[in-house]
Amino acid sequence: MKTIFALMALACSSAALAECYSIYTSSNELVWQNTYAPVPMNTPSLDKEVQKIVPEGHMVITNEITGICPKVNFLKPRKTMRYKA
Repeated sequence: MKTIFALMALACSSAALAECYSIYTSSNELVWQNTYAPVPMNTPSLDKEVQKIVPEGHMVITNEITGICPKVNFLKPRKTMRYKA
């Protein structure tokens, strides 16, 4: 019986956790964030792969207890008032 409760507690506690992958520029500006990895995690050098996306950038991986990881993507050029949609 204790085993069942332990497994249920583990399932509920891990369900609330979400890995959040964030890429920052060299000046610590957030430019990309999502719940999936932006680069293959099995590469020998994650830094080199991240810097192909954002030169001199770095990636931070966090476990969000709330499960909230807002999607951010400033890698693509954004349309502004200067460039009408």
